[in-house]
Amino acid sequence: MYVQKANLFLLVLWDCDSLEEWILFQKLRLTKGSTYYELLQHEIVGARISMYLFNITNAESFLAGDDSKIRLEEVGPFVFQEYRWYEDLEISEDGKQMAMTPKTRTEFISQRSIAHPKDVNLTLLNLPMLIVYPIHQGATNLLSEYPSFLQHVYNMMADQLHSKPIFNIDVHTYLWGYDNPLIKIVHNIAPGVVYFKKIGLLDRLYDTESDYRIVAGATDEDRFRIKYVKKTRRLEVDSTEDVDESELTFATDTYEGIGYPPMLTPDIPLNLYRIGICKSFQLEYIGRKPMEYGGEGLRYTLSNENFKSDVNSSKPYPEGLMDISNCFYGVPFMISKGHFLDADPKLLEGIEGLKPDRNINANEVVIDHMVSVPFQTNFSIQLNIALDDVSYNRHTKRLSNTVLPITHIKIDQPEMPETIMNKFYLAFKLGPKLELGTFVVLTLTSLMLISHAGRVIYYNWTKNTRGMDFEINVNKKLLETKTIEGNSLKVDPY
Repeated sequence: MYVQKANLFLLVLWDCDSLEEWILFQKLRLTKGSTYYELLQHEIVGARISMYLFNITNAESFLAGDDSKIRLEEVGPFVFQEYRWYEDLEISEDGKQMAMTPKTRTEFISQRSIAHPKDVNLTLLNLPMLIVYPIHQGATNLLSEYPSFLQHVYNMMADQLHSKPIFNIDVHTYLWGYDNPLIKIVHNIAPGVVYFKKIGLLDRLYDTESDYRIVAGATDEDRFRIKYVKKTRRLEVDSTEDVDESELTFATDTYEGIGYPPMLTPDIPLNLYRIGICKSFQLEYIGRKPMEYGGEGLRYTLSNENFKSDVNSSKPYPEGLMDISNCFYGVPFMISKGHFLDADPKLLEGIEGLKPDRNINANEVVIDHMVSVPFQTNFSIQLNIALDDVSYNRHTKRLSNTVLPITHIKIDQPEMPETIMNKFYLAFKLGPKLELGTFVVLTLTSLMLISHAGRVIYYNWTKNTRGMDFEINVNKKLLETKTIEGNSLKVDPY
């Protein structure tokens, strides 16, 4: 019985290759009541977002035509900690799929920031003024047939509101949104296109007016692999009436970044999806990395394929840009690597102040290959606005046919909590020793049981097949006749 139990345990370990793998697989299975299932429903520490804004130091002289290049000064960081959790988590009856609604909140981290965003004023691009015309033009096919009329209306609105393409504003307002008359006007004209009444970089990224329902795989083979994302927009902030806005389907191996299928190998393609951006980022495998806790990590970076120029065949943009305008209703937002790293040098020709540096603007994520949990994340991306011919307005004509940086965003992953790291140390460093010790003990125990069983079998066999003879050596001297007190005595040995 003990031998059978020992062999069964060894069989389980053999199927998992190692004791540490068996322990972690049991902990990280995605089923109702599992560790992962409970963890997803509680608030967890997410990414750390560091925002750097590009302060324009020669706004007046550039717009007047005195300076040929726009000069930028990177100011930051302004750091925010993301906290994430998932609501309405459901696992299908067959256990193959799960559906969840991600929720996010942020906290400002003053210790890692240069100052509070409310206390810093910068000279920045006036995004509402620069994006209203592209949005308005795309609001309806009928209006787009009359560009001269739209340009005239746009100029009238801008002049009446004294709008300028570059203005002074505090960082907090720029990030989290502010009421803008131009946005309100377009919202009233085309509420189905522009459903927000204010605009801010982080405000639009987190898009609190919408809910996202993610359907992903739940088996060990496709855990967290996104099948599709459904976006639902609330008509009003407190309204219960929703509008189905879009459904994004992923045919490739795309993940949100919180986890991946176990036992990753370099040949498995990986793509990252970010809520608020309707495109995924392709990752490229670049090597392996030994981890401090004893495991091995797979290293990935952002592939340059993400930034190929397929934006517009009639007017292609330089290499190094990812078009995300479809994610923001035609607003010509583009993503690049930080400071246009690995991009077409043409993007730097009209700008002073950017310094592409691979060491500073690195992009790397390290994922444990066995349990497929990310342990290190560092991304450096840049949000830009690509302007076409805006010479119809005297204030914006100097910005025509340019790609201008708006913000440099660095994303990193805080260190794992000590309680979680202790489990990985236990599994990867103590696990092999425990595995070896268990193997030795079980082997010795098995040998002892086998030896004991052999002795018992041999004893029973000899007892049942032949008798037992006992030979007693009798000392010949005992047979001698001894005289005791004159009497003759013969000793019989039997």
